[in-house]
Parts: sequence; structure tokens; C-alpha cells
Amino acid sequence: MSELKQQHLVIIGSGIAGVAAAEAARKENEDLKISLVSSDQYLPYYRLRLAEVLAKPEQADKLFLHDSDWYADRRINLLLDSDVASLDPQAKTLTLQNGQSMSYDKLVMAAGSKSRLPRVEGQDRPGTFTLWTLADAKEMSDAIDQEGMKSCVVIGGGLLGLEAGWQLHQRGLKVTILERGERLMVNQLNQEASELLEDYIASLGIELLTNADTASIDGEGEDGRVTGLSLKDGRKVACDAVLLSIGVLANTELAQEAGLSIGRRIKVDREMKTSAPDIYAAGDVCEVDEEGYWFGLWSISMGQGKVAGTNAAGGFTTFDKVIPPYIVNTMGTRIVSQGKGIKDEDSDYRREVSKDAEAHKYKCLAYKDDVLTGFILIGEPSKDMVSLQKELNK
Repeated sequence: MSELKQQHLVIIGSGIAGVAAAEAARKENEDLKISLVSSDQYLPYYRLRLAEVLAKPEQADKLFLHDSDWYADRRINLLLDSDVASLDPQAKTLTLQNGQSMSYDKLVMAAGSKSRLPRVEGQDRPGTFTLWTLADAKEMSDAIDQEGMKSCVVIGGGLLGLEAGWQLHQRGLKVTILERGERLMVNQLNQEASELLEDYIASLGIELLTNADTASIDGEGEDGRVTGLSLKDGRKVACDAVLLSIGVLANTELAQEAGLSIGRRIKVDREMKTSAPDIYAAGDVCEVDEEGYWFGLWSISMGQGKVAGTNAAGGFTTFDKVIPPYIVNTMGTRIVSQGKGIKDEDSDYRREVSKDAEAHKYKCLAYKDDVLTGFILIGEPSKDMVSLQKELNK
């Protein structure tokens, strides 16, 4: 009797979704051949802590999820610095940029996202940076010393922009954060909470400009190096560097060219199956079910990776769609937002608010028929968040 052919699972992407898929697949099937293909030159790392490298360059070596032995011990073939050029779902093959061809029996697409770049004049000037990979973080961190940077403008007041601004402030740079909207975190906080957060940021010595729509990144000299930027309303901000942090775009090009069903991201069901046979997707690159469930959170990507890896390895499980809390730990404080009724326009809810402006603490509890429906916490103890989540999930 001839031996059965060893099944080959290929995973594209080394973010937490890809690593979780590989680990889950190995737990499900000891005999499976697993290849993890990564466009990144470094071992998989904890992306949420990348900004720490801006303040402390030595942190770069502390961000790796596992050492190389971890992958070897689990017989996970890790191919670093390997971009996938094309995918053929019918032939079940993929081709790398170096021309190498790989066949698969099952495939997990977990290629994540890339930085969204604004369309503004001067965005390619020397002194302009993005922060989405470890290479990005190292490049900017090295440039701070090598080029004698003293000030930086961060375009984008979201989670990543706030954390990057904080770490650059810790490094000793004068930091200005630009928020295009009328206030910070408009989707997570009410007006009062936003104002308290903005006051707190100002108290740290970080400048925040709202309604700040960038017209151009300005420069001078032979190389056109950054000297500042101009806003559409005429305001100008001087700086040595600009960090672009206005959000991310899912890496769906490969799936789209291969003919998979795409919405804003790769469409999958709760088993993380795509529209193509034997192809799964997980993490930032995909959206679940017809309503397009997506949150772009580490915990969500990890959970989806586990489901995709388990199912691709021959097991069966489904992804439990939940609405997670929005948590920001930055600038020496914590911001948590979860549930309904917490926004100014939610007139059908009763809200209880307590705040300490001097201590920069804020608590908003929303109720409907005396049942907790949502809350906002700024600077409050972790135990408050845990107890409120328990009450919210009753």
C-alpha cells in the first residue's frame, strides 16, 4: 500500500492571525506540513508595541512573539522576507516574488494591513515616516539621532497616532498631533469625554490641533527635507519630521486578483472560509458574514487565526462574533468605551456621569430601563472596567 501524501498548509502573513493559525493547526494535526510565508524580514512580533521603539530603540529586540526555536520545535517552516506575487486557487499554487512556486492543500490568508497614506503634496519628502512594521519603527528611531530631529507632527489622532505621539514625546521631541475631525475619538467618546482627554494631552506638553486637514508637507534644501506642513485653513506647523498615521488598508490585492469574493476586505463565513475551496482568511484582511464584521483588534485577529488554523488542519470550530470594548492604553492613562447609549445623540438613554477634571478622570454609565447598556472610562482603575463588563454581559 502506498503512503498517503502529506497534507500541506500554507499560511500567508506573520501577524498574530497567521501565527495563531499555525499554532492551532499544529495542535489539531501533528502530521501536517505547515509553511508560514511572511513578507517581513523579522521574526513575528507584537505589533501593538511598535511605537515603544521610537522612545527606546533597544525595545526592538523585546517585541518578538517567539524565538526561532519555537517555530522549529513545532515544525513550522518560516519563510521570512518572502512576498507572494500570485495565487492560483484552481491549481492550488502560489508564486513568490523570487519565482519560487509552492503548492498547497489548504491555505490561510492572513496578510493583514498596510498604512493608509494621505494624498497630499510632499508626502514623499525625506523626514516623512509611517509606522506599521518593525522596519518602519527602526528607521524612524535611527533617524531621530542621526538627523538631529527636535520636533515631529503626527498626522492622525487615532490609537496608533496617540501612542506614537506619546513615545516621541518620551524621546524628547516636541510633538504636535493633528486630528482631522472636530474632536478626538468621535466614534468612541462623547463631547465631554473628548474634551477631558484633550485637556489631559495638553497637560503633558503635547500639542493637539483639531479640524486639521493637511494641505501639504513642506520642505527646503537640495533634498527637499521636511521643514513643516500647511493646513487647508491656512495654519502652518514647523517640524523636522512627519509621521503619517491616518489608518490602515487591508492587503486584499492578492485575493482580488485570484478571484475571491471581496467587500472592503476578503469575505469569510464563521468558519473563516473564503469563497474559494480550501482557502481560509483571518485577521485584518477579512470581514465575517454579510454584515462585514470587522474590528481590527489583536484579540479578534488571534481568535480568527485559531479558527482558521484549526479548520484548515481538519478540525471544526467557528468564530464567535462579539462586540469587544475599545481600549486605549497610552500617555499614562487608559480609555475604555463599550456598549450603547454613551454618545451625546443617544437621547433614549439615562446617563450617570462623574468626573475629576484635575485628575483627568471620567466615568459615564448609560442605562435603559435601569439596565446598564454602555460605559466610558478615562483614567479609572482596571477593576472598574472588569466589573462593568460583567454587568454589561449579564
